[in-house]
Amino acid sequence: MNSSVPQSQEAALKMGSGFRSDRDKSSPQPVQLETAIEMILQYAQPVGTGKIGIRSALGRVLSEDIHAPVNLPPFNRSPLDGYAVRSEDIAGATTDNPVLLEIRKEITTGNCGNGKVELGKNQAAIVMTGTPLPPGADVVIKLEDVRRIEQKIEVVSPLPAYSNYCFAGEDIRQGERVLSRGSVIDPSSVGILAALGISVVPVYRRPRVAIISNGDELVEVDKQLKPGQIFDSNSYTIASCVRQAGARPIMAGTVGDNMELIARKIAEMLKSADMIITTGGVSVGDFDLVRNALLSQGVKILFHRIAMRPGTPALGAVKNGKLIICLSGNQAAAFVTFHLLATPAIAGLMGITRSPLTITTAVLHDSYLKTSTQRNFLRGRTFFDEGVLKVKLAEKQDPGIIHSTLYCNALIDVPANSAALQAGTRVKIFLLPSTGMWQN
Repeated sequence: MNSSVPQSQEAALKMGSGFRSDRDKSSPQPVQLETAIEMILQYAQPVGTGKIGIRSALGRVLSEDIHAPVNLPPFNRSPLDGYAVRSEDIAGATTDNPVLLEIRKEITTGNCGNGKVELGKNQAAIVMTGTPLPPGADVVIKLEDVRRIEQKIEVVSPLPAYSNYCFAGEDIRQGERVLSRGSVIDPSSVGILAALGISVVPVYRRPRVAIISNGDELVEVDKQLKPGQIFDSNSYTIASCVRQAGARPIMAGTVGDNMELIARKIAEMLKSADMIITTGGVSVGDFDLVRNALLSQGVKILFHRIAMRPGTPALGAVKNGKLIICLSGNQAAAFVTFHLLATPAIAGLMGITRSPLTITTAVLHDSYLKTSTQRNFLRGRTFFDEGVLKVKLAEKQDPGIIHSTLYCNALIDVPANSAALQAGTRVKIFLLPSTGMWQN
């Protein structure tokens, strides 16, 4: 017997898959989805911090505010290729009475910003886009707006002071907060960090999420199927979703319909993972043993069953501050409830301060003719049609139809006691996280 299993449950565990306590014979009272998410988020706290190089920062989450150590730009600079001049020297320039300015050779792009070589009266300096402006210059004239005559330029029109002129710090001022704690580092953030000379970035640690699939019928994808067996697809779907969310998946394998084995696997994963996700074995049938396996480990059950379809049997629990989210074994149900429950939990563990799910509305492309006695989340794909966001339903919406998740990027939230929905109806949708910033 595993020493981590309380002695009070030892007799029950010896009964293996046949054990069911009296209180588990009746279905637990379902909670609303929003209530379940609130319960989960109470325990979804960042798992730690560290520092990484800027080259590895994409997709990570800042653990501290970033304040600019320097001005950006760090000097007064030219926004274009041309000539730096003094506005007072060209104030009276006209086509009939042009002003000639001497090009000062000793002022180059390499020494414009050192402050030692100042532009004098009736002088000009050649500048290029982004280069520093010499002291004394307060205007930049475009190359095409002057006529060059050997080492002089001819100016035929005036420009007010600070035309075509970029001030030091006009983009970002030294000391300004430019990136906030809890924000995901995207390509623009990386560019800003580099522009400010920040090469080491403070980030939250990526949480480790263990994935356990339950069921005697499950086999690994590289094994030969026997009668009554199916390949374990949930582990791969959920691991990919975990990675897409920015966390590190730990594929803990499959466990058969045996409560003692399930309990041992959970105890093992609690030692190394920051969070556990299980699929299967969480309903209220005789072989749905995850709840009792959790109780045998002294786990606190937060909720069991949610008032929604698919994914009604979902369970949330916590042990030693670590979340355990148990999902249905039906592939589409696991996919839906992962996004609604586990995605916000992972975001919290990563330190993300904004919601990872965007809620909006779209126009239904197809009719959905079934009535919904309870809240229903339909799988769909959004697209734009003449500027209108629409959502197309997957052909089949049964909780075990894995094909309904293919290319799904939206969940259509159908309230309880809804009549059939006609094409053209505006519906509430949850946009799923987009692909792109996956971490290895």
